[in-house]
Amino acid sequence: MNARQLALAGMGGLPLAMVALPLYVHTPALYAREFGVALGSLGVVLFACRLLDTLLDPLLGRWQDMLLPAQQHAANLLACMLGLAGYGWLLYPQAAAALLPQLATALVLVYLAHGWLNIALLRYGAALWPTPAGRMRVAAWREGWGVLGVLLAAALPAWWAASSGELVAMRQFLWLLLPCSVLALLASAMAPAVPAQLAAGRQAADWWRSRSLQLAALVLLLNGLAMALPTTLFQFYVADVLQVSAAAGPLLLLYFLAAMLAMPLWVRLADRIGKVRAWRAGMLLALSGFLPVLWLGGGDIAGFALVCVLTGLALGADLAFGSALVADELGQNVASHGGAAFGVVSMLAKLALALAAGIALPLAQWSGYQPGDAAGGLLYLYAGLPAICKLSAWWLLRRLPQTGVSPCGKSVVPPLC
Repeated sequence: MNARQLALAGMGGLPLAMVALPLYVHTPALYAREFGVALGSLGVVLFACRLLDTLLDPLLGRWQDMLLPAQQHAANLLACMLGLAGYGWLLYPQAAAALLPQLATALVLVYLAHGWLNIALLRYGAALWPTPAGRMRVAAWREGWGVLGVLLAAALPAWWAASSGELVAMRQFLWLLLPCSVLALLASAMAPAVPAQLAAGRQAADWWRSRSLQLAALVLLLNGLAMALPTTLFQFYVADVLQVSAAAGPLLLLYFLAAMLAMPLWVRLADRIGKVRAWRAGMLLALSGFLPVLWLGGGDIAGFALVCVLTGLALGADLAFGSALVADELGQNVASHGGAAFGVVSMLAKLALALAAGIALPLAQWSGYQPGDAAGGLLYLYAGLPAICKLSAWWLLRRLPQTGVSPCGKSVVPPLC
């Protein structure tokens, strides 16, 4: 499979990432500031919709496993249309007197569509290429498109909002999202078809009994927490410890740009030493790269920029290997169980975000931290909790089978561990 085919197979990651960042980051402030929704009511609606979104992912995945290929394509197209309609409804509510019901309905449409399409893309990528090295390349291209979508979603609305306001900027971004979604649909039509799969080796209800899959799920959850915890506290750290809140946007762009550029390098390393060893190396890079935050203080932009580069390089490994390892464990069962498995993967990512907010923010308050004051335990929570989760994931990851396959198909198992 050549680079053009891989690019076409992963392009769906672009619009999905473009939707996700504004949906989670901008929607709460938009409805509070621009539409005047009370924070208490807004919080209840957002929590209920996100909880529903998280719980439904495994069910959506199991539903996909029961569909024929033609039905899957039709369902994906319907999900894309409903998701775009819901996203437009979020930005163009029709009646000021019924904002909360409209917000809830629009969010459910977007969440369901995004969850369905994300699981479908993961499932398709896992089944597209039957070798571990091939699955890794499909995942890397998909996540690379996703990082590009994050970069666009982080940079363009902020740039436009400086001159036209947040609401106008988000509406302008919608009109960029539409052609990107059309391009992704066209790419999916031209992308390689999934080859015929062999019969599944497990019963439909028994895929989760695999010890390796259970370990992989736990690694994904812990590693997701290690990424979500500093994300939750990032704005507070930049504003109150570094005291450079205006630099938050450029620092995030630097982080994601480093991740996108690093993914091909991690793929090459995994060809030599295997996915598990390569991912463990990425986790160690993340730990060592994040350590300097303990000694940074007010105005240390250059030092934190280096942290963003190093941890961004490590993020490339997280993106390239996580879903690919789950696909390796499923093996020939991707055709019959891929939707259910990647529904759980999607649920775990969302659960990590929810747990991060539920753990980090109350602990920050309990430690004596108040926004606007760098005192208290913010610094140690920002650096310590993610390190504990990352170390736990690194330790568990060693128990997964070493999958290392070069592009020519030869097993690669050098004595590095």
